[in-house]
Amino acid sequence: MEFGILGPLLVRDAGQEYAVPAPKQRVLLATLLLRRGQVCSPRLLAEHLWDGCPPRSATAALQNAVLRLRRCLGAAGERLETCAGGYRLTVHPGEFDVDRFAALRSRGTAALRDGESELAVGLLDAALEVWRGEALLDVPSDALHREEADRLADERLYTVEARLDGELQLGRRSVVPELRALTAAHPGRERFWVQLMTALAREGRRAEALDAYTRVRQLLNEELGVRPGPELLDLHHRLLCPERPLSARIPAPRSARPVAAQRVGR
Repeated sequence: MEFGILGPLLVRDAGQEYAVPAPKQRVLLATLLLRRGQVCSPRLLAEHLWDGCPPRSATAALQNAVLRLRRCLGAAGERLETCAGGYRLTVHPGEFDVDRFAALRSRGTAALRDGESELAVGLLDAALEVWRGEALLDVPSDALHREEADRLADERLYTVEARLDGELQLGRRSVVPELRALTAAHPGRERFWVQLMTALAREGRRAEALDAYTRVRQLLNEELGVRPGPELLDLHHRLLCPERPLSARIPAPRSARPVAAQRVGR
């Protein structure tokens, strides 16, 4: 059995996909998946199904949604249990795409820390391939998106950062085009700028690297009102001293947020 929320909602068993057409049932399934194995209270489920404004008939409507969802899930419908305190969905190890992504990411970042760059890149690429689109793409719940989608998007970007660290260590191909696209798409994410400047300098394009620093410094000042963080400042100093070697620092495993945003939030 396969369940997925990293893209459109997915339910698949032995190659057969099961459609969950009703929006409320998709929200219900996504909530149960994200709390797999835990009892979800009717109050929590109603919060997600009606975005904090449940109707008077919410109890009966929730019961009907559970019943219809069981039917949509085919043989897996028996895993959706009614129990004391609410409802619970049993998901076995490896069946949920979020768990597969997290396991591959964890192994990849561990390999990166251990200096096994080739293994790390392979594992981190595999983690990114689990994604089929934006998390909760067709799940219409503002509450779920606030609580989960941004967090998962950050984890995805952190995985991209870590994979690019591995690519920089291997030095087999230019990652400059990819990093230019990433800095354009996520201009406040300082780690991508550090990687872009490092890649440019290693290709002998130190002037372009310094120009990238000027651009990110202006962007941080004008958009966020902050100075570049320590990693950017240190790299800029090393670029001004050609005799000093460049290296791509391996980041500690964490939930990724833009460095600038972290500093603004303090």
